[in-house]
Amino acid sequence: MPHQTAARSAFLPLSLSFAARRSALLLVLLLTIGALVPLNMLQAQPVADTTFTWRGYTHESRTHLQLYPGPPDDENRDHTVVLRELAANTGPTVLDDIEYVAEQVGRAFGMDPARVAWVVHWGAFSYEGATDSDKEVLVRVTFRRTSTERLSAPYWRIITPTDLRELTDSRYQAP
Repeated sequence: MPHQTAARSAFLPLSLSFAARRSALLLVLLLTIGALVPLNMLQAQPVADTTFTWRGYTHESRTHLQLYPGPPDDENRDHTVVLRELAANTGPTVLDDIEYVAEQVGRAFGMDPARVAWVVHWGAFSYEGATDSDKEVLVRVTFRRTSTERLSAPYWRIITPTDLRELTDSRYQAP
């Protein structure tokens, strides 16, 4: 028995209260369990999943934003941002203000908008009273930096849901 007491006290000194020792053991247990969880399970969620608002000329606008790490095979894009056009948006659309939204989201999340794959998403959630359906439109928007380091005009391309899953490394979560 003295050997067990010495080993235990080397790990958690007996001078600690029972509650402190219990908390320390719980922390060690949680860290051990966390180490056993596969890393890809921890990365299955978007980095951010929130409503993003901005002020247009006349109204406040809002979009549902999901931020993902960039596609692993694209060294030019650090992140993918999905912006869902919401029926509740009473201001300018995301697409109308995409340059401004990209700059604002970039500032809010510490990203260069030119290194982001932007995807604007329309679906049943975009229209008041619409019924659920598989009909959706996905537009990929990219920017570059000009020689004066300003954001270029956007480049647009219609993409498929498969393209979106590739851009998010299969992490995309449909509404």
